[in-house]
Amino acid sequence: MRATSKTRTPRRLAAGAVVAATVGWSLTAVPGGTAAAEQADSGPELVFEQSGPIDGVRPGDSVAVPFAVKNKGDAPATRVVLYLRGSQGLAYDKRYSNCVYEDAPAQDEGPAQVNAECDIEQTLEPGVVYEPAEPIGLDVLDRALYERLNLNILAGVGTFPEGTQHGGGADPVLRLVARTAPEAPGTVHGGELATDITAENTADFALTGSKVKGERGRTVDAKVTFANKGPAWARNDVYGPIGVFDVGIPRGTTVTKVPEFCEPAGAATYRCTTPYNYADEDSERAYVFGLRIDKVVANATGAVAFVKGDHHWGTLPFDRNRTNNTAEITVNASDGGAAAGGASGGTDGGAGSSGSTSGTGGTGSTSGAGTQLGELAETGSGDTLLAGGAALALLAAGGAAVAVRRRTP
Repeated sequence: MRATSKTRTPRRLAAGAVVAATVGWSLTAVPGGTAAAEQADSGPELVFEQSGPIDGVRPGDSVAVPFAVKNKGDAPATRVVLYLRGSQGLAYDKRYSNCVYEDAPAQDEGPAQVNAECDIEQTLEPGVVYEPAEPIGLDVLDRALYERLNLNILAGVGTFPEGTQHGGGADPVLRLVARTAPEAPGTVHGGELATDITAENTADFALTGSKVKGERGRTVDAKVTFANKGPAWARNDVYGPIGVFDVGIPRGTTVTKVPEFCEPAGAATYRCTTPYNYADEDSERAYVFGLRIDKVVANATGAVAFVKGDHHWGTLPFDRNRTNNTAEITVNASDGGAAAGGASGGTDGGAGSSGSTSGTGGTGSTSGAGTQLGELAETGSGDTLLAGGAALALLAAGGAAVAVRRRTP
C-alpha cells in the first residue's frame, strides 16, 4: 500500500530530472491581452524564459515553480502586474499581500481555476533578467492529475489604482529581484509562461448500462451512464471530448429517441461523447435512448464500451480500473424478462444522472447485431492522454531548477 502524505518522506526534484508527460490548455484570458501582444516600436517589452514541465509529484506535495522575466525593450517597465492562472488541482501555499486571489468556478465549457493578480510596484530596467525573491509555491491537491500554471506579465496597465496594493493575504510582498548570473546563450523567451504539472494519480472512468423490459410495440427508456469516480479530475490537451464510447442497440429494437452528444456510427451502433474535454471527479452523465420493441428477443444485448481511438488518450492511461470500462443494455432478460403480453417498460440498473436526458427524436436504428462492440474494450495502457486532435506543442526545456517538497501535516 502506498504511504499517505503524512508518512512519506520529503522529496526534492531538479528540473533536469523531470520529463514531459503531460498536456496543456489555455486558461482564462488576461485583461488587456498577453505580454506576447504586439509591442510598440519602443518601450518596455516583458518576456519570460521558457522552462520545462514538472512531473513525478503526488497529491499532498508542495511544488516550487520558479520563473524569470526579462525586459527586452529599450525603456523601463513600471507598474507591473503579474497574472497567475492555475488549474483546479492546485492551490497557492502563500497569499502575498500585494496579490488578489480568486477561486473562479467552472463556467461555459471551462473548468474551475485558481487565479491571482499581483501588483508589483517596481521598475524593471531594460536588458535585466528578474526572478521572484522566492518561487511560486503550489500545493498539489488530492484531485490533481494533469495540472497547469499560466503566467502573464504586463507593464503600465490599470488593474490597480496608482499607489495602492489590494492585498489578498498576510504573507510578505511578492517582489522581483535582479538575477546576477548571466543569461545562458540560446535562452528561449516567450510572452506567456505555462508550466505543466503532472501528479501521480488516477481517474476511474466508468460506464453503466441498464436492463429494460416490455412487450412488442412498447417503447422503453434504456439508460447508459458515463462517470468519473475519481479521485482525480481529468482533462485532455485539446477541445475534443474527454470520453468517447459506443453503444450497441439490442436486436429486435428500433431507436426512437437519441440522447444529446450521441449520433449514429454504423448499423445498430451509436457513438456518444462527453460534452467537454474534461470530467470532474465524482461526476456523471446519463444518456437515455428510447427503444421501441419490434420483436421480443430474450436477452437481447447491446454492448457499451470506450472507443480505442487513433489518438494519444484512446487507452485512458490514467484509468487503472478496467473492470467498469464496459457495460450492457439488455432487453427482456430471461431472469424475469417480459414475454409478449404485459411486462412494463422501464430501466433497472442505470445510475443517476446530472446530465441531459433530452433526445432528438425520430432517429431510428433497425435491429442488428447488438453485441458487435465487445472488441472495443481496451485493456492496455497508453503513454499519454486522450486527445481529440493534434496535441499542443510541449514547452521548450529551460534551465531553472524546480523544487518539490513534502507538505508537513
